[in-house]
Amino acid sequence: MTIEFVLGQPALFRILGDPPYFPELSKREARITVGALNFHALMAPERVLEVHFYDGNWETTPRTSDDSTFTGRSRHNRNRTRTLRIESLMRAEDPARWAGTEHARELIAPPRRHIHISRDAVLKYDPPRNIARDPIRKVMSAVRAKTPLLYDDARDLELLRHRYPLTHAVERRAYEAEFAPGGNHQENEIVPAPAAFDGAPKAVIVGMHWLETGGAERWAFETVRLIREAGFLPIVISNRDSHHPLITRPEFDGAIVIPFSEPTALSQTPGVEELLRAVFTNFDVHGVVVHHNQWLYDRLHWIRASRPNLPVVDSTHIVEYRGGGYPVSSALVADAITTHHVISPALERWMTNVQNIDPATLVMAPLIGLTANPEDGTFREKAPGETFTVAFIGRMSRQKAPEVFIEIVARARKANLGLRYIMHGDGELSGLMDDLIRAEGLESIIERRDSSVPVAQTLAESHLLVVSSHNEGLTLTTFEALAAGVPVISTDVGAQSDIVPPDALAPRYARSAVRSLFEKLAVLSVDEQARRELWEVERQSEAVLLSHQSANAWFAQEVSQW
Repeated sequence: MTIEFVLGQPALFRILGDPPYFPELSKREARITVGALNFHALMAPERVLEVHFYDGNWETTPRTSDDSTFTGRSRHNRNRTRTLRIESLMRAEDPARWAGTEHARELIAPPRRHIHISRDAVLKYDPPRNIARDPIRKVMSAVRAKTPLLYDDARDLELLRHRYPLTHAVERRAYEAEFAPGGNHQENEIVPAPAAFDGAPKAVIVGMHWLETGGAERWAFETVRLIREAGFLPIVISNRDSHHPLITRPEFDGAIVIPFSEPTALSQTPGVEELLRAVFTNFDVHGVVVHHNQWLYDRLHWIRASRPNLPVVDSTHIVEYRGGGYPVSSALVADAITTHHVISPALERWMTNVQNIDPATLVMAPLIGLTANPEDGTFREKAPGETFTVAFIGRMSRQKAPEVFIEIVARARKANLGLRYIMHGDGELSGLMDDLIRAEGLESIIERRDSSVPVAQTLAESHLLVVSSHNEGLTLTTFEALAAGVPVISTDVGAQSDIVPPDALAPRYARSAVRSLFEKLAVLSVDEQARRELWEVERQSEAVLLSHQSANAWFAQEVSQW
């Protein structure tokens, strides 16, 4: 099979007719465009499609693969910008009518597709994930805006009903039973993918959450690079709606990147899996890697049925308080996974002691060295006359609890500590956090920086890093801070205690976190020896993690054997 290139990207299709008129597309827009067309080329092998493109606004994330892209029935399809014809270069299986595929066949049959690609102008806005459309969410958004800690208290109470999987093993998924009489998919059948066509390119499937900023995402990007260096074609599938600002990263050069939009319920028949079977038919798949992608987790048993000896690796970071998150997803389908990668000893213990994962299938390999050299680092002394600087570095998202940091600064101002504060990061809550800063009268006290400023620059100006998160795995910023000579105080969440000692940890509950982190900050800002000792203790804990093979080294060795 020959893979062509369109707009500089690997393409599973060719464009028909005269060279099409493309408005000037940025690199990001071009990659999302080709990704959407690659999805539909896989869904319609050997067919010719007429593709309509539509414009939208900042609230409209790209519509690339969801069921409306087949029908055009979407309120977003109002402003058509161009139309082109493509021919899929994918080879089709012999036609068959498997049980339960009627809806998918009907959806896929028409020759037209309808795609929206957001323009780069949308990146000036916060990601549209916190737009309250129903009355209850509008009330909760108003509470969050006025009294963020009260909102946090309410969320913590609500999370109590989701704690069972955090302390009890979940029942493994019985995939085949779902297709038996009385099962959820009793009208369907399991139809494994056939062998790949002769000459199919060697590939590895990589499932991701989205292509945005984050520690888990940074590691996922790195695995794509290692897969390509091992001689495989990475086929990257993301499954969360996003404007995907980081699809332009060099790790994706030469990769087939398919950024999903959901839902895909009608086009993907349980047991048949139209998209994945086209991938397995047209590519010689040597492995599957799952990074926080529920769509792919849900299909691992089908992959196992199709390729019983295929390496399937997942990588998990954080046990979410709402039902456990992706580590629970991993445990549910443990029978279909050959290797569970975890990033911390704390998560390794949870997987074995709580979820009864076979220790022989677990690999604990920390993300040390991913964004900072652990061998670097001398203590960042405070120069005479220099203002003590406290930093928050992280996404503006609920998980990172930036509102807790703002409340700490408000308390410090009342105490007249005379410190400098940097709040570094962007994300869906950026606008809300800026509003909170203004409401507290802290505009002249908190310096806001977005991700265009290097983290290393902020750490070079800082004396203390505050991790105020509601939940975490083991933050990359902790490693970056230590390498820069900056000690860390943190809420006691995830695996932060693997690095941060007990006297530098605070309760994770918002009000307690504000009080405790403020007290620690106040002491360390005037006790240089205590600050140095904290950094030295944390460096010693980091050295214990360094005794383990890094995630980079482990995965490079793993994929080389595929």
